[in-house]
Amino acid sequence: MKKMILKAAMNILFFAAFCFNAMAQKPYFQQEVNYKIEVKLDDQEHSLGAFIEMDYINNSPDELTFIYMHLWPNAYRHNETALAKQLLEDGSTKFHYADEKDKGFIDSLNFKINGETARWEFHLKHQDIAILHLSTPLKSGEKLKITTPFYIKIPLGEFSRMGHIGQQYQVTQWYPKPAVYDRLGWHPMPYLTQGEFYSEFGTFQVNITVPANYVVGATGDLQNEQELEWLENKARETEARKEFTKDMSFPPTAPEWKTLTYIQSNVHDFAWFADKRYHVLKGEVELPHSKRKVTLWSMFTNNEAKLWKNSLEYLHDGTYYYSLWNGDYPYNQVTAVDGALSAGAGMEYPTITVIGASGNAFTLENVIVHEVGHNWFYGILASNERQHPWLDEGINSFNELRYFRMKYPNAGLFGLKKESGLAQFFGLDYAHRKQYELMYLLTARTNRDQPIELPSPEYSSLNYGAIVYSKTAVVFDYLREYLGTSLFDSTMHIYFNTWKFKHPYPEDLRKIFEETTHKDLSWFFEDIINTTGHINYKIQSLRKVDCAEDSEKACYQLSIKNIGDIPSPIPVSSVQDKVISGTIWLEGFTGTKSVTVALPEAGYIYIDAKGIIPHFNTHNNFARTSGIFRKSNPSRLQFLGSIEHPEKKQVFFSPVLGYNNYNKFMPGIAFYNSLIPQKQFQYLVMPMYSFGTGREAGIINFNYNILPDKGFFRKITIGAQGEKFAINRIDAKNYHYHKLQPKISGEIRRNLRSPHSTIINFRAANIWEDRLETINQNDISAQIFRPNFYYLVNELEVLHTNTRKIQPYSFRIYPQQHQDFLRFNMEAKYQLTYTGKNNGVDFRLFSGVFLFNNDASPNFNFGMAGNT
Repeated sequence: MKKMILKAAMNILFFAAFCFNAMAQKPYFQQEVNYKIEVKLDDQEHSLGAFIEMDYINNSPDELTFIYMHLWPNAYRHNETALAKQLLEDGSTKFHYADEKDKGFIDSLNFKINGETARWEFHLKHQDIAILHLSTPLKSGEKLKITTPFYIKIPLGEFSRMGHIGQQYQVTQWYPKPAVYDRLGWHPMPYLTQGEFYSEFGTFQVNITVPANYVVGATGDLQNEQELEWLENKARETEARKEFTKDMSFPPTAPEWKTLTYIQSNVHDFAWFADKRYHVLKGEVELPHSKRKVTLWSMFTNNEAKLWKNSLEYLHDGTYYYSLWNGDYPYNQVTAVDGALSAGAGMEYPTITVIGASGNAFTLENVIVHEVGHNWFYGILASNERQHPWLDEGINSFNELRYFRMKYPNAGLFGLKKESGLAQFFGLDYAHRKQYELMYLLTARTNRDQPIELPSPEYSSLNYGAIVYSKTAVVFDYLREYLGTSLFDSTMHIYFNTWKFKHPYPEDLRKIFEETTHKDLSWFFEDIINTTGHINYKIQSLRKVDCAEDSEKACYQLSIKNIGDIPSPIPVSSVQDKVISGTIWLEGFTGTKSVTVALPEAGYIYIDAKGIIPHFNTHNNFARTSGIFRKSNPSRLQFLGSIEHPEKKQVFFSPVLGYNNYNKFMPGIAFYNSLIPQKQFQYLVMPMYSFGTGREAGIINFNYNILPDKGFFRKITIGAQGEKFAINRIDAKNYHYHKLQPKISGEIRRNLRSPHSTIINFRAANIWEDRLETINQNDISAQIFRPNFYYLVNELEVLHTNTRKIQPYSFRIYPQQHQDFLRFNMEAKYQLTYTGKNNGVDFRLFSGVFLFNNDASPNFNFGMAGNT
C-alpha cells in the first residue's frame, strides 16, 4: 500500500512538473479583439442602448471551447456583488443603503456567434462575469464574430468609476468584454474599486449618439469634422474667458441629436464622458524623440475652472517627460476631463483620463500627470493590474515622483515649499519625495506593511496606497540612483519598446533590467518586491587611516553592520556643512563588513546621505570623523510636533489644559517623542498644576514596541504608566492617588483586511492614596503626606473587536486579582444596524462574578455606578 501511495505521489509530482515546465516554455502570445459599438445615451432615464460586434482572434496555440465575458455594469446590481462586498469591507455603506433607482446593471443581452444564437450563463459566484460557450472549438489562428445588443442602467456616480451625477456621465467599463487568455490561462475577474483591470488589445470603432449640446471626450480620434470645429470654437471661447461663474446647473437638453465616431487601434479599453457644461481647451505637445505632435484636450466645468485654466500645461509636461524617460507616446490625442469621481482622485483610460475635485493647483497637476502617465503603465504596457498592481500604479508613481522633483525642486511636504516659514518652523523642510517614504514607514513601523508583489484585493486600504504606490515609487527611485540615471532610462526604453501593446509580467521586467545592466538584481526583484524585509544598515565604528602618498582624498576605515533583512547596495558619502563631497557604492552584504573608503575629507561619513533608500531606521547611518561621541544624535526641541528627523533626537512639547471634578482646571506642558512614524521607544511626560488642590498632578507613560517578523503576535508593547490626581473624597484637596502600572500587550496577527482584531493586555495597577496633614511641633507648623491606603490589582484582559460596518461588535474578558478578592468580568457591545445611513441601536451587556471575596475592599464590589 505504501509503495502504491508513493508511486501515485511521484506520478502526481511528475505531472505537475511537466505542466509547469510546459507553461514556462509556452511562447508568448496574445489574443486580439476588435470592436464596433453603436451606443445611444438617454439622459432622462440615465441609460444606454447599444449594440456590439466583436471579432475575436485566437492567437494562442490552444483550442478554445468557451470565452469568459466581463459584464462589469452588473457590479452595481445588488449588495451581493464583489464590488458591493468590497465597498462595505472598506467601510463605505453608501452603496449598501442606496435606493434601487441609483444602482445599475447590464441586460437585454442576446449573444450570437457567427450569426448563430449562443449558449451562455452567468458565473456561479459573479453576476458580472459570463461564460460564452462555443458550439465549435475555436482553433489556433481562427477568429469568430460575437454580437449582442445590450442595455445599461447607469448607476449614480457616487459608488465607483462608472456613473452619472445629474446629467454628467462617466461611461467606463461599460460594454461586454472578453477576459484575457494568455500563457497562464483565462483571467476572469469581477469588477472591484480596489483592483483594476486586464483586457485584450484591439481596435475600436465606437459611434456615440447624444443630444446635440453635449460635449464628449472619449478614447481615440474623433472622426467628425463638424464636431471638431465646434470643439475648437469652444476652446477659443474658453481661452478668451477671464472669469468663470459658480453656476453648476445643467442647461436644457437639446432636441437634436448627433452621432460621433471615434476610432483607435492598439488599445485595450474604451471610455467616454459627456457633459453639457464643459468648457474646452486645446493644445499641442511635440514629443522629445520622434518630434511628432500630439493634440491635447481639456474639458471641465465651472467647479474648479480657475485651476483647470492651466491644465494644458500639466497635460503637455506630463506627456513630454513620460515620453522622454520611457518612450514616445504612440497615440494622437491626450484628453483630461473633469468628473465627479468617487474611486480615487482620478482614473485612467486609453488616451483619456477623468479627474475628481482637487482643491488646489498642485494637487490638480499631481493627479493629471499621474493619470496621463498611466497611458504608459497600464495603457501601452498592459500588465495584469489586478494581480501585479505595482507594475502600473507603482512604476507610474515613481515617474510622478521624478516629474515633481525635476519641475519643482523646492516642493516640500503636503504642498508646502521647503523654504516656507511654516515648513521651517515645524521641521518639515523636506523634499516632496519624503511623503512617499513616510507613507511606507507609517505601516512598516507598526508591522502592518505588506509585500509590493501582491494581488490588489489582498491589500488593506492603507497599504494599497502606502505600498503599491508609495513604497514602489521610492524603491524604483533607489534603483535609478544605484544604476545611474542614464542606464536606468535606457533600460526603461528597452522595456517599453519590447513590451508596448503587450502584456508584460514581473519576470519580463526583471529579465530586461538584468540583461541590460549585467547585474544580479535579486536583492531588488526578490527581496524588496516580494517580501516585507527591511533595509537597515548601521555604522558601528569609524576611524581615519593613512592613504597612499599620492592620494588627494582622506581614507576612512568603516565597520558597517546590516541589521536589516535585505543585502541591498548602499552609498557611502562624505559630507561637509550639509554638502555631499563624494560618494561610493558598496554592494549589499549580510552581517558585518569592514571596508576602507577614499573620500574627500569631511566632518561626517554617511550611509545614504541623499536619503534615497527607504531605511527602516536612519539614526545610526552617520558618524563624525573626529571628536568624541562620534555617533551621538543631537537633540532638537520642537513645538507641537513634526515628522521623524533622520539624524536628531526630537523632543516635542505642547501646552495642555486638563479638568476633572476634583482637581478642577490643570494647566501643564506635555513632552513626548513620537508622532509620525511610530518609534520603537515612545514616551509622554505631562506635568500639570491643579488649581483645585494647589498641588502638582500629571501623567507619565513609557512604551517599548517589539515587532516580530513571524509568529502569533504582530506587535508586543511593554511599558509603564504613572499618574497623580485628586480622588473622590469629601476633602478632595487633601486626598490624592499615585498610580504606577507596568503593562504588556500583544496584538494577535490577523489578515490585514479582516475587520477582526484581538489584543491581550496584562497590567499590574499599584495605587497609593495619601492624605495631606498639618502637624505642629515645637510651635512649628508643617504639612506632610501620610500614606492612607495601598492596593495592587492584577488584570488580564482579552479584547476582541469586529469593526465591520453592519452589526459591529466587541467583547472583552478581564479577570482581576487582589489580595482580598478574585473576580471575573465580561463586557459585550453590539450595534444592531438597520436600513438607513448611520442608523442603529447599541446594546451593552456586563457580567461579573466574584470567585473569592473577603469584603475587605468594598470599593471593588459591583454596583450600578462606580468602580466595576
